[in-house]
Amino acid sequence: MHTITKVVAGAVLLSALAFQASSQDQPPKDEMPQFTSDGRLIRPNGYEEWVMVGASTGLSYAKPQQPRPADAAPGMFHNIYLQRWAYRHVMKNGSYPDGAMFVMTFYEPSRKSNPARSGFYEGDRIPGFEVHLKRAGVDSSGWAFYGFGDTTSSAAKMPGNLACYSCHKTEAAFDNTFAQFYPTLRARLLAKPDSQLRSAQ
Repeated sequence: MHTITKVVAGAVLLSALAFQASSQDQPPKDEMPQFTSDGRLIRPNGYEEWVMVGASTGLSYAKPQQPRPADAAPGMFHNIYLQRWAYRHVMKNGSYPDGAMFVMTFYEPSRKSNPARSGFYEGDRIPGFEVHLKRAGVDSSGWAFYGFGDTTSSAAKMPGNLACYSCHKTEAAFDNTFAQFYPTLRARLLAKPDSQLRSAQ
């Protein structure tokens, strides 16, 4: 009888763990893209609590016209967020799931507050943010861009002839995303298989 009790208890525990794992894989509604009746993306809220997969300072895709003065600010800070469930999917499967959203926010560089004596930190937030959404059929690339202002409740897809689409198509390291700039995604998505690593040595 004691053995049967242990077996039953073990089965219950395994079922509970399986249910918990399954629940974690289910995208929460508030982290899924939502749309208006006319196809506009509804503003994603709470993205500050998502996984920040990358950050940059003064990153630009255009060559500067002239050298930056030595004491000048490096340019805007960019922070990139990805839904928690989508991040888990990437780490597990090595691919982006349908419905994945990258949110990019912008901050002015600042160095005015004590006790800072050198360098720059994120100052005032620049209004608005951008969303890069993976969704089957939304565009020939399978991805679409949306721009939100601080008071924008929804946004239409940016036209597919904009430079951001062609740039991501030709310069992105993985599936139309700049995974080369995001450390943990870079390590997962751009890692060479063991066979390639051996042949490169």
